[in-house]
Amino acid sequence: MTIRQTKIDELFKSIFDFCRQYDIQGTPLVTGTARVRICCQNLNAIREFILSQLDINNYPKLDSSISWGSGKFPRVPWIGFHILGKKVSNSLSVVVCFSRDGRGIVVGLMSAVALKTSLSTTSRTKNISFLNVNSTSKTCYNNKFINPKEFYADDFKFNDLIKHITSSLTLLYQNLPKNY
Repeated sequence: MTIRQTKIDELFKSIFDFCRQYDIQGTPLVTGTARVRICCQNLNAIREFILSQLDINNYPKLDSSISWGSGKFPRVPWIGFHILGKKVSNSLSVVVCFSRDGRGIVVGLMSAVALKTSLSTTSRTKNISFLNVNSTSKTCYNNKFINPKEFYADDFKFNDLIKHITSSLTLLYQNLPKNY
């Protein structure tokens, strides 16, 4: 294992731990607190590392973002890859969602709630042991994925994650309107 791989594993572990602690905490964390800033720094570091592993030339106008929250930090931290000028909240995006309980991540092409698309989403909640990525009753990600794949914290393989992100990005670009 390389030093770089060890660092990325530590970043994921840190966010898994953050999610575990945040899930049992009753009150939401205010955006800008020390714990939230550290989590966001780790999300950004992972986002940048993932981007460094992709052949960006295959994805023109690709942009990325992390969850931040509006006053309160979301219960489900995420990293999103989307078209420049779009957001995870209003477009098809490839998203890495950390489970509320810190057991892993769900990754894949995700449809925004208000977006009308011909793509079918997968009902993940039928599986009793699924990784929960619903934040609140208003913020529901569990059944918004087109090609979800779960990666468990105790059996995490970064190369498999990159392969799934790559295939999800391909699916995203195949389903963009022609004017992109």
